[in-house]
Formats: sequence, structure tokens, C-alpha cells
Amino acid sequence: MSIREHIFSTLQRVFKAHGGVTIDTPVFELRDILTGKYGEDSKLIYDLQDQGGELCSLSHVTKCGIKVPFARFLAMNGTTYPTIKRYHIAKVYRRDAPAMTKGRMREFYQCDFDIAGLYDPMVPDAETLCILSEALTALDIKDFTIKINHRKILDGIFGLCGVPVDKVRLALFLFGT
Repeated sequence: MSIREHIFSTLQRVFKAHGGVTIDTPVFELRDILTGKYGEDSKLIYDLQDQGGELCSLSHVTKCGIKVPFARFLAMNGTTYPTIKRYHIAKVYRRDAPAMTKGRMREFYQCDFDIAGLYDPMVPDAETLCILSEALTALDIKDFTIKINHRKILDGIFGLCGVPVDKVRLALFLFGT
């Protein structure tokens, strides 16, 4: 088994254990939709023209590449799937000069795990951290640090630890945040 296959199968196993499903989304999107999404980065999009002359682009471009087709899926099927956990591992593309020394390539893999729908507040955030930790551990990456920049998560942690609301600011100061 290749290293890539091992990584992908390990990630898929962790994602499935958390209820993740795959949804096959289109690789092509109307150019207008993507240029509205990417703004200045729209120059990184590969353009194509369909047989009718309609300008299309690869939807799996960098930034939120795999997310745009998923957002469309949710908009079209939101009532069918009031909650969904979805993972996607796919090649994404960037139309610029590759800089191999900086790790910038035109084609590479991107992995997403999305939790969408009606959940208790902060539950998807906590589960995402759990999934990340489980995935890194399953890949035998032992020494890692996850940095969180989300005030509500910190408030929740302090609340669970019994820190009174009026002392949270002091606790944040003491922890250097």
C-alpha cells in the first residue's frame, strides 16, 4: 500500500467513525459563480468553455475549492439533509507558477470534513477538534499542537472548568491570550 493510500484510508476510517459520508460534487462550475467567490484569487482558476460557448471553470481550485460545490449541494438539498457530516478527499488546482521549494504546486490533494445543519452550538467545533486529533494519532503523528482561535470555545472550556463568568477575562489574561 502506498503512503498516500494509507493516509487516505486512515482518514476515511476516522471520518466514517464520526458519521461522515461522501458526496460526489461536480468538478466544473460556471465561471461567474467562482469569480464572485474568489475575488482577487480568481486569476488562479482554470477556465474552460463548454460546447455551447458557456464559460466554465474547474470548481476544485484552491481556497474553498471543494466547498463551493458542497455549498451548492446544501442549498439544493437542505431540507432532505437537515444535518450532514461530509468528507471529501480530492485533487484541487491552482493556476499559477508552481514554486516547488515553497510547497506550491498546481495540483495537489485537499481533505475536508464538514459538519452542516442544525446542531447544538459548539458541538460541531468540538467534534472537528476530536476528529483532527484522532486522525493525526491514527497516522502515528504523536507530537502535535492544535491552536484554537475561537473565543466561544475558550469561554466554554472555562465554564466547564468552573471559572465564574466574571473571572473569564482575568483567566484569559493569565493564560496570555
